[in-house]
Amino acid sequence: MPHPAPAEVVTKFNAAWGAGDIDAALSLIADDAVYELHISNEVLPFGGEAVGRDAIETALQRIRADWDYILYRPLALAGAGDIVRFQVEFMYRHRASGQVLNGRFRLVMRIEDGLIKRADEYHDRAKVEAFMRMVGGSEPP
Repeated sequence: MPHPAPAEVVTKFNAAWGAGDIDAALSLIADDAVYELHISNEVLPFGGEAVGRDAIETALQRIRADWDYILYRPLALAGAGDIVRFQVEFMYRHRASGQVLNGRFRLVMRIEDGLIKRADEYHDRAKVEAFMRMVGGSEPP
């Protein structure tokens, strides 16, 4: 049976993630996948690289524990072979402080055998770092 097209896999992942269904999102991630959030883990505890579905699950659980999703809107999905690039318009509420961070970030995902093999997430690092300094980090006061 043929695998779904890479853009279809990413669309399903985004729908699950946007709805807060971490289990459905994880079902689309390869066992040996790599997720890299290109922000230092000194700024965000789930920043940096997570290797393997278990490590990715830990990072995704932490993201949802630290942030309320007000808006998660994928934009301009563009696929070329097994690579899918897109932007996400977002608005997140930092649970510990109640402050809102919004903007856009970019994601590049590589799909193999119908699963996400690698995801690279790029934010405006200076903006996120300034926000985290303002709110005092990600731990509750």
